[in-house]
This record gives sequence, C-alpha cells and structure tokens, in this order.
Amino acid sequence: MTKPRKIELNLGSPKNGWLPIELKSADFELKFNTSNIPENPTDKLCETLILVMDGIKTEICWNLEPERYFFELKQIGKRIELNILKSDGISESRNLIYKLTGDFESVILPMYRSLKKFNTLEFNKADWKKIDQSKLNKLTELVVERKKGTNNNV
Repeated sequence: MTKPRKIELNLGSPKNGWLPIELKSADFELKFNTSNIPENPTDKLCETLILVMDGIKTEICWNLEPERYFFELKQIGKRIELNILKSDGISESRNLIYKLTGDFESVILPMYRSLKKFNTLEFNKADWKKIDQSKLNKLTELVVERKKGTNNNV
C-alpha cells in the first residue's frame, strides 16, 4: 500500500484582519490571504477538525473577499478526504482545484499542529483573535485519543 501524501499547513502572522495561509503537499501548493470576516477561520478550522474526527462531513470557508476557498473534509473508514474548491464569490458555483485522500497522520495531524503553533504566536488582538481555548482543548483530547488508538496497532 502506498504511503498517503502528507499535507503541510502554515498559518502566518495576521495583520489588520488578514491571515496568510500556505497549504502544500507533494504535488500541490496554495498560498492566499484570508479575512476574519464574516467568521474567524482559525476557530472554524478547529471546529471542522473536531467534526471530521467525529465522522461528520464538514467544510471550512476561507474568505478572500470576494473569492473564497473551501476545504471540505470527510472521513471514509480510516481515510480522510480533503477537497479544495474555489469560488469567485459572485456566483455560488465552486470548482474543485485539488483532491487528496489521506489518513489521520497525513491530513488531520498537520492541520491540528498548525492550529497549536498559531495559538502560540504573539500578535495584536486588533489584528486577529486567538482560537477559542475550550475548542482547542477538545480537539487536543480527540487527537491524543486517536494517537493512542493508532499507536496500539503499530
């Protein structure tokens, strides 16, 4: 069986309500700046990871004003499917620009680690809001639980 492609997600330093985002895998790279309007996408990413780990299909919208990227996540057995779609923001249509099927270690863990790292950054509260600590704690619990479960199989 081939090893799943791993993603790397980097959340930069926010400035004036904008956050630089970089997502990479072996065969894909996407860089953009997202807005914290209408909702905070770092909080939303945390919620999204909690939902997908509970087996619920979910998505996060990164608002580029007017364009938007959507990261759809769904669990299929032990696999995690990540679809990245783009919308021009004018119409409701979305175009698939990248699809990756991985597992907990290659999709969820890199996103979780980027959120944890992001919450340690120092930035002005006027530029961006920290991730809700209770949500991050819940996600951490789920990740630790899952890691224990996968380590037993090794």
